[in-house]
Amino acid sequence: MGDLRTTAGEALPLSKAASKRRRNIILFLAALFLALVITAGILIKVERYTVASGYVTTEDYAEVRSPVTGIVGKILVRSGETVEAGQVLVRLNSEEEEALLAETRAKVSKLQTEIERRKAEMAIDLERRNVDLSEQKRHHKDSIDIADLQLRNAQAKVKLTRELVAKGLKAASNLEDEELKEQLAQVTLKSLQNKDFVIYEELLKRDRAKYDSEIQALGNELQALEDAVRRVEARLQTRLIRAPIAGTVVRYEFVIGELLTPSSVIYEIFGGDKQVLKLRVGERHATKIAVGQKYRARLSSFKGIARLYFRGEIEYLRNIIQADGQNTYRVAYCSFAPGEHVIPPGTTAEARIYYGKSCLWFYLFNVDLF
Repeated sequence: MGDLRTTAGEALPLSKAASKRRRNIILFLAALFLALVITAGILIKVERYTVASGYVTTEDYAEVRSPVTGIVGKILVRSGETVEAGQVLVRLNSEEEEALLAETRAKVSKLQTEIERRKAEMAIDLERRNVDLSEQKRHHKDSIDIADLQLRNAQAKVKLTRELVAKGLKAASNLEDEELKEQLAQVTLKSLQNKDFVIYEELLKRDRAKYDSEIQALGNELQALEDAVRRVEARLQTRLIRAPIAGTVVRYEFVIGELLTPSSVIYEIFGGDKQVLKLRVGERHATKIAVGQKYRARLSSFKGIARLYFRGEIEYLRNIIQADGQNTYRVAYCSFAPGEHVIPPGTTAEARIYYGKSCLWFYLFNVDLF
């Protein structure tokens, strides 16, 4: 074969061997670059996070709901006021309960008066009958003593008459009369001695037991009415919505005459000195978070060109999944340090909760091994 020559001074084409060597070098460099990129992507670790939203609250926090369904009668506390634990916030309409309480208390008072009257009447009756029985016993004893004296007198007369008849000083008919009088005196004394007052005492005991039973029945009725009063009073207490903790209240929108139900939050109370960040984490990512994990949050009141972040960690997780309409979530309570900033409770926040690291490629292609 002859040598290749050019007429315009161009570079001569590469030989087959040189062309093959050049292609191999390019492929090697490309493979090396790709390997370096892949290796760098594997070696570079990127923090993974899940997004959460919530708000700043206080260490002591409570949501206030109506314990029963009822109509608002009076609103006693407004937003921003400080309350003590147990202080009444709202009074629900309780006209029905108050009327029932007044009626039941009137019945109690009337029955108490009736019991006292019956006790007095029974005491007077029993006392009178006791006095009568004692008087009868005393009179009976006197009658026995008199009958005994009359018998002795009759016996003495019989003896004397018998002696006089024997001496012929009196007729025999006089003796018969005196003996008859003696017999009458004996019968009278025996009749008096045989008289028994046990039946009168038994009647008195029976009537006393009857009176006691009547008083007991009235007492049971009174107890039932007093129990009814306590139940109505307890119902009235449920018409008072009280603060469960001390703190500053934030009132929701409701008005006098509105119907409240136990499902409606009407106040939030923020108490204590320490602030916390309460975050909602979607159920989809709930298994990725745990106590001790770090977060970074931005508050709505500090959004602007200069970004200000607040950092902390999860301190407590609620062990239940909650629902708000179609959204399900888990609540995380996080430490929060406002520093020199004044953060009012209720300030909303958007946060990233960091739960680990993965290589750059997993991060770019959203491959999650956690």
